[in-house]
Amino acid sequence: MYIEWITTNEVNEIYLPEDLKREIITSSKTITFHFGSWNKELYLHFIKEIPNDTIGLSENLRKDVFIPEELIYDINMTEKSLSLGPVVLYLVSNRLIKRLDKLKERIENFVPLNGLIIISSSLGINTEKETIEGYYFQPKTETINSKLMKETFSYPGAIFKRALLSPSIDTHLYEKMGGRIFNSKFFNKWEMWQWLTSNDFLKNNLPHTKELKSLEEVNDMLDVYHSIYLKPKKGSNGKGIIQIEKNDFLFHITNDKCISTRGESLENHPLIKSVFERENQYIIQQGIPVKHHSRHVDFRIYMQKDETMRWKCSGFIGRFAIPGSITTNLQNIDDILPGQEALRLIFELEKEEVRLVEQKIITICTEACQLLDQHGCYGDIAIDCIVDNDLHVWILEMNKRYGYRSFYFLEDRKLFSKIIRNPFLYASALAGFSGARERQKL
Repeated sequence: MYIEWITTNEVNEIYLPEDLKREIITSSKTITFHFGSWNKELYLHFIKEIPNDTIGLSENLRKDVFIPEELIYDINMTEKSLSLGPVVLYLVSNRLIKRLDKLKERIENFVPLNGLIIISSSLGINTEKETIEGYYFQPKTETINSKLMKETFSYPGAIFKRALLSPSIDTHLYEKMGGRIFNSKFFNKWEMWQWLTSNDFLKNNLPHTKELKSLEEVNDMLDVYHSIYLKPKKGSNGKGIIQIEKNDFLFHITNDKCISTRGESLENHPLIKSVFERENQYIIQQGIPVKHHSRHVDFRIYMQKDETMRWKCSGFIGRFAIPGSITTNLQNIDDILPGQEALRLIFELEKEEVRLVEQKIITICTEACQLLDQHGCYGDIAIDCIVDNDLHVWILEMNKRYGYRSFYFLEDRKLFSKIIRNPFLYASALAGFSGARERQKL
């Protein structure tokens, strides 16, 4: 449906084509009109003069809400209300908002939605006025190219959040949106471990992990495991991670930059001392050593919701680190393969064996994501796992703001398309609209 602003002396009016009378069975003279989170009771009229693909709104409403008239919208109707949308906010970091060309390209190529897609960062949110300053995507027409237009918007119907927000803005948006914001809470590694270990099904798929408080705990865990990791509770890209291995009375310590040192004591080692200077900021975790040709290997599983609002695996990949690296983050990557191919290569599995291991991974990751839903609203998670030599699956991390650069290495446009598209379909469903359709031409 299109929007047309009607010049009239009347105020707060909505004009619908007569054909919609069959779909809106009401004796009321008013209807509640919703656009995102904005709503207003309007006087209802059915008229012949308006086209069947158009909704008319009285001109006075322009000062209350910005509705781009050049876009095509979907509608949801009940006896008492009409919702126009979807209206989705793509909330990105203050750094990424400067790369509008990249954001526009993703939406144009991979997001099959009608309605209003807003791009903004935390800097554009005005909690006092309950408005958002940002950009909206205007699709290509026969006469103009697609572009992003700057404007001030009322609050949307749902938010796809890929940026850290201050606690006050986070709480404000969650309350104003009625929870229709994902990923709603940015939990850390220690919180994730605590949540997942409460589940009897999952606790055997989690490495032994503790909150690091003393050097004694490091030595105690090294008495049990040949290899352990010290990891910052917060952070990404493998920054700050330290691996410690013990052989007899000699410690082998490797940092996130692949620099290794050896010593007979941990107490005075500068890396270890720096960890304890950051009090209560680290966890200590059992190492799960899996290597292929001297390269550390793990798997990344992309778990997402789409218009069905259920968790699904959109795809998974195997990541091979450069020799000597203790992480498989992108700066230390030697190779990336499709998940099934990596399983066959590492463990020399037959096709049916690969399928069974893949299904086991997906089952475990789905259970983990469903447990997350008890702690907030989530819809787009990348889970890092290790499969050991006994084909046991270990969950290492659940990433809320994972990067997309791996897909350029993999050269899998179909998977990349799905990864970009699905969260917007979920956001559309959260906003009350069923989701994907080919974007209509303007």
